[in-house]
Amino acid sequence: MLTTTERPLTPAEVRSLSARLQQALRESREALVKTGGASALVCGVLGLLTFAGSDMPVWIIAVFWSVLAITFTVWTGVPWHRTMRRQVASLDDAMRARRARTTRIQSSRVVEFEEEEDEGACYAFELDETTCIFIVGQEFYEDDDFPNSDFVIVDLLGTHGRPVDTLLERNGRKLTPERVVPASVKRLVEIPEHMTTVEAAVEAVEHALAKPTGRGYA
Repeated sequence: MLTTTERPLTPAEVRSLSARLQQALRESREALVKTGGASALVCGVLGLLTFAGSDMPVWIIAVFWSVLAITFTVWTGVPWHRTMRRQVASLDDAMRARRARTTRIQSSRVVEFEEEEDEGACYAFELDETTCIFIVGQEFYEDDDFPNSDFVIVDLLGTHGRPVDTLLERNGRKLTPERVVPASVKRLVEIPEHMTTVEAAVEAVEHALAKPTGRGYA
């Protein structure tokens, strides 16, 4: 069964979102400081070792390792800072909207598709005898109680109605996938996007989605 609704954030969700926003702000402010400190420590130690084992003038060694420390700081710290600033903007937008879209999925059967290259987990949950829904993404890796027979995907929305972040609530029992479709077969399948429903029985969902140019498989 599939049910989708939109609602205001609960007080607990607002507190959680606020805490994550504050954490993102701290990480954004500290990005260059942390990477600079780590680079200075590593390059400082290497500089001392170089000084102890080399006849080069001290100023050359100091300049060399100082330039490397600055380079490492800029190379790693600036992208991290930018990433955190984007996250701050998204979380702040969600705080202003304070809306969530919830999708409840109840299912007793699921098929897993083997992951390749950090693309995230991929499951086909049975909605009825002829329909499946695909759940795809890094938020949905298997744990102690997922995949689950009754779970809710909570999309935190921004002011323009687009999802900013996703939470997962588990209300049912842990499901064991009926089978895991190997990567060799998955490559021959057109994997639908996250939250896409497919007219196919869970027993043969990979066959129903085979690419037109793909070779057959058992």
